Order: sequence, then C-alpha cells, then structure tokens
Amino acid sequence: MKSFNKEQKLLIIFFLTGTVFFLLSSFGVFDGISAEVSSVLYNWLGYTNKWSHSYGPEWFVNLNGNVSAFGSKELVFIISTIFFSYLLVSGRKIDAVKFAITVVVSLIFIVLVKYINSERETVTLKELYTETLANFPSGHTFISTVLYPSIAYFLSKGVSSEKLKRFYFISAVGIVLIVGISRVTGSGHTVTEVIAGWSSGLSWFALIKFILFRYKNDKN
Repeated sequence: MKSFNKEQKLLIIFFLTGTVFFLLSSFGVFDGISAEVSSVLYNWLGYTNKWSHSYGPEWFVNLNGNVSAFGSKELVFIISTIFFSYLLVSGRKIDAVKFAITVVVSLIFIVLVKYINSERETVTLKELYTETLANFPSGHTFISTVLYPSIAYFLSKGVSSEKLKRFYFISAVGIVLIVGISRVTGSGHTVTEVIAGWSSGLSWFALIKFILFRYKNDKN
C-alpha cells in the first residue's frame, strides 16, 4: 500500500474538512448565524428600496455585484479560457488538459447539485444559463473556490520561490473569501448557502487535485 506524501495528506484534510462543513450546512447548523447576519445587515444598512431585499445604497449593491462577478459564468469562462491558452502557449499541454477537466467537471457537478436541490423534474439549457436552479449551495462561491486555487496550483508548479507560491495561494484564497462575502452582503445568498459553496468547493478541489496528483505519480 502506497503511503501519502505531504501534499496528498493536505488534500485529504481539505476534502474531509470541506465534507464535514458541507454536511453541517445541509443540516442547517449555520442557519442561526445566517439569520443573525441578515438582521445585522438590515439594521446597519436597511434595504436599498421598498421593492427589493438588497442591502444598502445603490453603490453598495453595485460593489457587491462587481465583486461577486468573479464567480459568474461569464467571467469564469473568460478567465478559464485565458489561463487555458496561457498553459498551451507555455508548452504545458498536459496541465492545460487537467485545468480544462477541472473547470468543466466542476461546472457539471455544481449544476447537478443545484438541480437535485431544485426538485425540478426537467430543465432546459436556456434555464441552466439564465435561471438559478437552487440557492443551495452558492454557485458563485463554489466555482470560485475551485477555479482560483486551481490557477494558483498550476502557476506554482515548477516555481522554486516559496514566497511566490504563497503569494499565488493567498491571492486565490482572498478572491474566494471576498466572492463568498459579497454573496451575503449583496443578499444573493445566506451564510449557510455560502458556507456550503465554500465547503463543497474545497472538497471538490481537493478531490480533483488528489486524482490528478495520483495520476501524475502513477505516470512517473
């Protein structure tokens, strides 16, 4: 039986931690926190107008929308395409394929999870793009939790500078955090739904990278 190295052990910890928090969010453990945060946001900022349930003035709503766009379908497609092309141009075709698999499989996974939670019998391709199938888990948070650490992961490969590696991953984590927070402060999701997005994204990222890492070792 093969022993796991440091990176593989870390991925296993990420997977288990994410799974536990996702299950906790599924059972409503964080619902009390969600209600408290919503109350605080309403008391501090109020609703934008009497017709909406977004918090704060228009500029605050726009700010949250701009930040959460880092997890939107359009920006995810653009960033993924640019980074995929970068890997190809750099002569890293295998990494480009692994990155593409990570993004595509992750998008399929989150659509399936949302479809299951939506309790719909059927759904069209148009509805997949234009509508939110379910609020649980937060799709923006999930895909950003997979995408940006994945970019950091591939950027850090072959880099000898530990400071540069830390910079990549700290930057990725920063984006993941502000996307999730913006989904709450922008009233797009509750804390429970965002935690579910973070935790499921973390588990999925760890699982995908663990599989790819094992495949690399097996090839070697």
